[in-house]
Amino acid sequence: MTAHPAGPASDYWARHELACALTLGATGLPCVQAGVELLIDTDVWLHRPDFVAEYITIDAGVATALAFVDWDGAIAALQEGRLPCSGGERAVLRIAASMSGGIPVDLNDTLTSLDGVNLALTATAIRNAAGHRAGSAALWKEAENT
Repeated sequence: MTAHPAGPASDYWARHELACALTLGATGLPCVQAGVELLIDTDVWLHRPDFVAEYITIDAGVATALAFVDWDGAIAALQEGRLPCSGGERAVLRIAASMSGGIPVDLNDTLTSLDGVNLALTATAIRNAAGHRAGSAALWKEAENT
């Protein structure tokens, strides 16, 4: 049997459940939720076992599991070179950490590292953080492909 290129189904469901737990952990806090959704929507960091194991905490002591990102720890690791990644991945993590964890980010350097899709996802996250949830990043992605 040939392995599915996206990985085993159990990996998909584990990431999906983690994304749900992260979203639930951020519910009611618009900036935190927008940063978490940016992290989820870019579809990179939740695929990284090193990131998930070190910087995400799951609280399963409640009826529905909640998960939280250690933004300070993740950004410290990024700055120390312990989370190797591309410039775009670095930019997304920095922006999400700024939105969710209040960690300052140099937008002059960070925004220029984003490709069109990640820029659209970031713009959507900013709009969501400001309380303007109308629209979808999916529309922006479609525009990128035309």
